[in-house]
Amino acid sequence: MTPVLRRRIFVITVITVAVALTVYGFIPKAVEVELAAAKKGTLQVTIEEEGRTRLKDRFTVSAPVPGFLQRIDLKVGDAIKKGQAVAQLEPLRSPALDPRSHGEARAAVSAAEAAVRAAEEREQAARADADYAGQRHERMKTLFQRGTIARDTLDQAEADAKRAGANRSSAAAAVGVARSDLERARTAGQDYSSGRGTGSRGAVSVTSPVAGRVFKVYRESESAVQQGEPLLDIGSQADLEVRVEVLSSDAVQLRKGMRVEFKRWGGDQPLMGTVRIIEPAGFTKISSLGVEEQRVLVLVDITSAPEQWQALGDGYRLDTTFIVWEGKDILQVPASALFRSGQDWAVFVADSGRAVKRIVQVGKRSGLTAEILSGLKDGEKVIARPDDTVKEGGKVKAAGR
Repeated sequence: MTPVLRRRIFVITVITVAVALTVYGFIPKAVEVELAAAKKGTLQVTIEEEGRTRLKDRFTVSAPVPGFLQRIDLKVGDAIKKGQAVAQLEPLRSPALDPRSHGEARAAVSAAEAAVRAAEEREQAARADADYAGQRHERMKTLFQRGTIARDTLDQAEADAKRAGANRSSAAAAVGVARSDLERARTAGQDYSSGRGTGSRGAVSVTSPVAGRVFKVYRESESAVQQGEPLLDIGSQADLEVRVEVLSSDAVQLRKGMRVEFKRWGGDQPLMGTVRIIEPAGFTKISSLGVEEQRVLVLVDITSAPEQWQALGDGYRLDTTFIVWEGKDILQVPASALFRSGQDWAVFVADSGRAVKRIVQVGKRSGLTAEILSGLKDGEKVIARPDDTVKEGGKVKAAGR
């Protein structure tokens, strides 16, 4: 073989390899995709929100009258019986007297003592006048019987005696009034601001209206309280409800008696419940992102056996799932597999290693899953998350293979 021929064979070989490599580089490669099977099963349309437990009936025990509250020894969590005394109220104590008030009180006592002495002197004078008028009346009666005086003189003596007796009674009553004023002045001057003062005399017992547990103590130390001031919150831990604030757009889908599931509440198994009340009035709430939201309060009863949730208390957090719709034997695919094709929904079906676009009719949707009414068969493989690299008719292969 001549050198020229060898050179030609070498050049032709190099050109052939280069062309082959170039052609191979332009051959489309199979795109790795995640496949999911269209399968039948149970599908639920749900609304998820965060809920809080609260007492269905919270009883706030308040002070029935103004008074001085004795120290409350009850603690949060203590068991209470119906009718049990939970607080004691003493009569309000007088305020402490300053030096000026002390001086005025002493002067008032001195004046009252002088008034008593004056009233007693007037009583003695009135008693003397009454004794004299009575004796004179008796003498006039004797003289009248002897015919010495006229009837008019006797009548005048009798009237004087009655008048003197009335003055004596009035003076005696004035002495009683003066002594009462003296006692009041002495009482006003005493200091009742310290110590236990009246003790249990006149104390009012505040009792519990129901049996349950103490959930809050508003005032623990002794102090003066006004009428209607709250002292304790009492309720039954076995009588809880769940308070859920739902978006108004979601609340219109809820119905009384609808099934509810509680998850991530701390127990091993989910709890079940039913919607009891959907309040007719909404309210505005600012979300954590600073967006105004219109929400509606929904109250849910826990229907699971109390033994399953006896560890729950007031104000505990639960993830609440409202089951708006539920279907059995529903053909479904991941919602991420759907994409728009004009006005229709479509999916890519993996058929013989190629992506085939299929128009489908979508029914109910719940979070990550969508119902397929037509266009797919049970068991067909769809591309779970199609992106721009997936083309109709293009080669595809399952990721990891």
